[in-house]
Amino acid sequence: MRRRRLIAAALLLLAACSRRPDVPILTYHSISDAPDGFTVSESEFTSHLDALQRAGFHTVTFHEWLAHEDRGTPLPAKPIVLTFDDGFEDAYSTVLPALRARGMRGTFFVVTSLVARDPAHRVARGEDGAQRRYLVWPEVRALAAAGMEIGSHGEHHLRMADLDRAQVLGELTRSKQTLDGVLGISTEVLAYPYNSVRRWIVPLARESGYRAAVAGMAHGNADRFTLYRMGVYRGTTADQVLAQLR
Repeated sequence: MRRRRLIAAALLLLAACSRRPDVPILTYHSISDAPDGFTVSESEFTSHLDALQRAGFHTVTFHEWLAHEDRGTPLPAKPIVLTFDDGFEDAYSTVLPALRARGMRGTFFVVTSLVARDPAHRVARGEDGAQRRYLVWPEVRALAAAGMEIGSHGEHHLRMADLDRAQVLGELTRSKQTLDGVLGISTEVLAYPYNSVRRWIVPLARESGYRAAVAGMAHGNADRFTLYRMGVYRGTTADQVLAQLR
């Protein structure tokens, strides 16, 4: 009897930890020809978008999802959220045209310290065998003006679990203040850098003024401040994306 109770408790805990939000969330990083595993090629990416459309999915933003959760505002059939981390230049040069051509929307999480004021001062870094170029503020504004959602990925892209409370609060509040000031709207959603989140960090995200936050597969669930999202990586086929969503 005791063994059965333990098994039942373990199954309940597993079910709670594995819960996912009703609206699936996909995560991309760079869309380019870079050779690292976090980069998806442009041809792979567009095949994913076309497959999602054929399967009847409709992209929504976190703002729309929150309105649905809080006020019952209706969502389209088969809603899905597409997210793009880190704020690379290809978010503007490659992702935006692909989404607009299909009438789709995405949420772009930017690292505010890496966004320069203009192309002449664009930040570029060598990472994973590739030269990474980051967005500049006119491009971030253009993404927002095109109907895309802008979220925070922290001020310096630091692993939150390695910081103390004051440092985490500073990273989150300064990033939000910068985005709010540049875009003229309240930034509602956060993506924890490296998907690094612990239980003590969640209240700090709320305190910083965010309405929701996303985590990765390891820490994510259906809670609006640790939303589960599925990663899409180099070599992922359109069929594999659809299989994840099933």
